[in-house]
Order: sequence, then C-alpha cells, then structure tokens
Amino acid sequence: MPQAKKSTQEAGPSSGKRKAPSKRSSKQPATYDDTKFETEDAWLAYKHDISRRTILPERRVLTSDFANELLGHVIARNQWESFVATPRVAYVEIVKEFYANIHENLDNPDHPQYRQVYVRGQYIPFSPVEILRYYGLEDMEADIFDAAHTNPHEVATSLCHGIDQWPDGSSTLDYRSLLPQVRTLDKMVSANLLPTTHTSTVTMERARLLYWLQTKTLHLGNYIFCNIWHIRNNRRCLAFPSLITGICALNGIDLSHEITTVKRTMQIDRIGIRSSELHIARKLDHGTQDPLGGQDISAGVSGPALDNPMPEDPPPPAT
Repeated sequence: MPQAKKSTQEAGPSSGKRKAPSKRSSKQPATYDDTKFETEDAWLAYKHDISRRTILPERRVLTSDFANELLGHVIARNQWESFVATPRVAYVEIVKEFYANIHENLDNPDHPQYRQVYVRGQYIPFSPVEILRYYGLEDMEADIFDAAHTNPHEVATSLCHGIDQWPDGSSTLDYRSLLPQVRTLDKMVSANLLPTTHTSTVTMERARLLYWLQTKTLHLGNYIFCNIWHIRNNRRCLAFPSLITGICALNGIDLSHEITTVKRTMQIDRIGIRSSELHIARKLDHGTQDPLGGQDISAGVSGPALDNPMPEDPPPPAT
C-alpha cells in the first residue's frame, strides 16, 4: 500500500492532463479497447475482477441533525461540510475503468505516471491534493492516521460503555456496545470514510478510526487516496464513486455519453439512524447476515438503505 506523505506540498508532475502515448505498433491488432485501458493487464483486471465488483456509493449527512453531537463536532473540526454534502451522480463504467487502471506505481515518485490514472485515452491527476480540490477543501496540516500505534484496550474503553478492555479472542466489537454518540459517528465513518456492508460489528480498524476522530483531525486527502489504492488491490467492493466521477469531470473527461449510474443510498439523518439501529438489533438477535456477505473494505459506505430519500442531484462541488 502506498504511503501518503505527511507534507502538504504536492510533488511530481504538474496536474494538467496528458495524452497517453501509443502503447502498441499499428501492425498489432488490439486485444482490448486501449481508449479505456492503459495496458492489457488493466483490461484483464477489469474483465476478470473489477467489472464484477459491487459499487458502494457515498451518503449525504444531514448535518443540522447532529450539530450539537460528536458527529457534528467531528465534521466542524475537520471542515468537512462539503465532504458530507449530497454526492454527485456517479457512472458505473467510469468508476470501474478508473479502478482497473490504477497501477502499482501510483505513489512512486520515480514513475512517469506518478499520481496519475489513465482515463478514456489520457492521464488525469489523482492525488491527496486532487481529492481535496474536488471537495473544495484547502490543504491542511494534520497528523497522518496511524492505526497500528493505537492501543486496542484504550480504544474499547473510550468507545464503549461497561468495557475496560478489548474483548479477548475477538477482532471486533459489538455495535450495540458503542456509546450512543459513537454509534452516530460510526454511521458516517462506515458510509464515507471506511466503507463496509457489515454494520452490526465494528472491526479493529474502524474502532481505531472512531477513536482517532473523537479528538484529532484527519487529512482527508491522504486517507482516501491510500484507501482507494488499497481497494484496487483487494477483491472487495468499490467505493468513492462520486468522488472518482467528479475528479474525472474536473479534468475534462467527457461524461455526456455515460448511461448507467450508480444507485444512490439514503441520507444519514436522525430518523434513519433510529431505523438502522432497530434493523441491526433485529439482525443480531436473530443471527441473520449482513447484505453483500458482510464485507469490509478500506474506505467509505455501508449497508441497507433505511433513511429518507436523498434530494435531486446537485451540481459538482465548486473548485
């Protein structure tokens, strides 16, 4: 997994999109559409893996419902109002092609396509700063999240009621053991930061992120950048479709002919959280499984759509 740098200065080539060089002789017939895939390996990854993955969309957070709670404080501290606003329309094929074309040297400063991804015949910039640009956020000094240096017993004590250590022999916490304000924060985390379809239990990684967010800022660009790279290299669901579609649009990719959109889930609000908690309680009491097999992935959305419908699609965030 690439290590995003703590410095807020963006390294590497300029952010202007570049036409991709020819990758084959005119005498060699293409075995794949090279206007969509940078290499044959990317095409094969799409054909045998990426094309079959489920896409998990971002969710809007109705911030007015949580202004005086932990979730509202976390959003305000990190200046994430635009991050949790209504996500833009996302297109299935653009998202899947983007993931297929993420290469292993994405974060290698010595590689010609450092922090660039091939999309529809050209290279577009993709980096922590580009992610912040999409959300209209300024680069900020923030500690790089390091889950490995967080004591699990301190995490459990901070997040839960009646627990003074991480449960022996378990890799997860029961969702119902979380403090009420932490459960609310977890809705946003499991939807927009560390996507999962498994909401009835909380993994160690997710618990450490919840613990971190209670008191510290998070460099959103670095965190999402590393997560997207990690998702590409693991056979899981795909996340951040609105972000990926938006970055493509900002860099001049023509989306006018795209047809299939990613189905959006409902917003996170007070009524929806109550409904979701009842759903989780029934699921745990009856031993039923989460939708999509309870998969966890390193980065942004979760389970059943139980909240109020989202409003119509807004324009992309301002740059």
